[in-house]
Amino acid sequence: MELVRHAVLKRPCPKGRVGSNPTSGIAASLDGMCGRYTLANPDPKRLRLRFGLDAAAEIDEEPRFNIAPTDPVLAVRERSEGRELGRLRWGLLPGKWATERGQRPLINARAETVATQAAFAESFRERRCLVPADGFYEWRRDDRGKVPLWFHRPDDELFAFAGVWAQYTPRGGEPIMSCAIVTCPPNELMRPIHDRMPVILGPDVEALWLDPEAEPADLEDLLVPAPEGVLAVREVGDLVSNVREDGPELIVPRAEATLF
Repeated sequence: MELVRHAVLKRPCPKGRVGSNPTSGIAASLDGMCGRYTLANPDPKRLRLRFGLDAAAEIDEEPRFNIAPTDPVLAVRERSEGRELGRLRWGLLPGKWATERGQRPLINARAETVATQAAFAESFRERRCLVPADGFYEWRRDDRGKVPLWFHRPDDELFAFAGVWAQYTPRGGEPIMSCAIVTCPPNELMRPIHDRMPVILGPDVEALWLDPEAEPADLEDLLVPAPEGVLAVREVGDLVSNVREDGPELIVPRAEATLF
């Protein structure tokens, strides 16, 4: 899944997913968000303009409404010749972690420890990326059980999660390029729902996050909750709870929605 600047990016088939609970087995201390997000409008021109990509980069990505751990996901990283867009497997497989500890892929990295925790520290220093999205899901518990919510920008524009990536080559196998999304404490909108949220970088600081010469302290300062007003939330139906579902009906507002 190597990132390539001028390759045609075609959407992977979702039927390769296994199981109905892709986050099972991930250590609770590292499980910061529920693990589903959307890229519902991946218009190539929109992606190029938003993330400063080469106009010659060809992108053929279908809308995705239920991106889950182990899926190949779009990611932007900085190279000597400029920014490039490609795919990484969601679920970090850093070599030492994968070979010596036999752990499952890590979908999240905590902002408080990403610079020091063995599984993430090298990627934080040397391999950071942007993960384009336009929404993510979380589940609220109430008297109806677990109710899915979709968090998105009020204008439905693209945004970027802060990501870190790694390359791992299993013995006798092909290199696996993988990533994790950084999470932080919640803002006021998220606080009643979950004690973590993904780090959403503002467009004005994305270049700093990608800068290979950036100081670690400056990078850590970016790993904060999204300001109030950046995100809106809507209650949606239960289809998203099935990892095999993937269509626009997943983000249709629930008819009887009553938030908080």
